[in-house]
Amino acid sequence: MRTDLSGTGFRPLRLSREKFQLVFGAAVAVMLLAGCSGAGGNEGPGVDSVEGSTGTAGKAESQTGNGSDAKSDDSESGRPQRRMDTSAAEEVRMSQGYFQCLKNHGVKIGKIGSKVEGVDPDLLGWAGVDVSVDHPDAEKKCLGKKPLPPPETDPKRNPNYMSDYAEYIQCVNAKGLKVDPLPNGEGWNYKAGTTPPRNADQIDQECMIEAFSE
Repeated sequence: MRTDLSGTGFRPLRLSREKFQLVFGAAVAVMLLAGCSGAGGNEGPGVDSVEGSTGTAGKAESQTGNGSDAKSDDSESGRPQRRMDTSAAEEVRMSQGYFQCLKNHGVKIGKIGSKVEGVDPDLLGWAGVDVSVDHPDAEKKCLGKKPLPPPETDPKRNPNYMSDYAEYIQCVNAKGLKVDPLPNGEGWNYKAGTTPPRNADQIDQECMIEAFSE
């Protein structure tokens, strides 16, 4: 599950791991997935992307256009696909095209730095805001480059999503990640006064796999 929020909780179990990034201020969550290539625009250096379920890294071109295009890119075809076991490092790499696109469209995107172990600190990181709320135009234009959530955690693709989600929330609370679920299974917020444990990312991913796997 990931958050796009800047410190309030999670977005959709896109496990929208956009992962404790914002819950921890700038840290990445479970981190619960490259291309920014497309027609037109200038192309910059390639970035690592994670292909399929094998977790092998390849090269994808990242787009560095001038942001003048007005069309939205919301097709799921060609978008990077996260798995439930996708690591934070893998997600950062496969999100480079999306991050670069947001940056091209005026969203403040900085370098990941030392937030994720095993990742080049010069790679781009998550925005410190909920992009869909604070920069809806940029989000719409760059959606086609945004990693897709694991199929199991997508309500549109998992008919048992809500029961799996309830099991997931029960699991994370039982393991010490004290959270309050959001309506309609959209994610969660930390309970008031909660200090996230150091292994929060591990708890999140373990429970996601346990709850959403058949």
